[in-house]
Amino acid sequence: MSATGFSDDYNATFLGNESLGHSDVNRTGRQRQEPVVSWDTIHLLTDVIRYTAVALGIPGNVLSAIVWLRLHVASKNSSTVYLAALAINDLLYLLCGCVINLMQSNLRDTVDSSVWYWTVKPIYLATHAANTSDLLLVLSFSVERLIAVVRPLQVLRA
Repeated sequence: MSATGFSDDYNATFLGNESLGHSDVNRTGRQRQEPVVSWDTIHLLTDVIRYTAVALGIPGNVLSAIVWLRLHVASKNSSTVYLAALAINDLLYLLCGCVINLMQSNLRDTVDSSVWYWTVKPIYLATHAANTSDLLLVLSFSVERLIAVVRPLQVLRA
């Protein structure tokens, strides 16, 4: 073989035209690479994150709802109502999500006709919609606190 890449026997073989099995080139001209992480690993990691969120979220939301709904706490600060609503909404979202996930994984054949599924699903969808507005709820009680600090209520004495 010469230094140009051609073979010496009548230049019959050009090395650049050989098809290599490991360099499958797609339309963009780049070599296709095997994924670094498999889909099974991604699904396992998603399940671990979901179960951790449920394991920490249910007791945490119950405890925070208890704390925020105590009479001496709720009567002194109006933003506790917002925080208690957040805790109750998140708790319902987690519980309904767990029930729906269990029913879909265990009762695949009868899930569409199940009464429990169709009573829990609207609650789940409503709490999911409220979870998307959590940022607005936090913003609202932050603005309410800002107004209370900047413009406090003043007692008028006549």
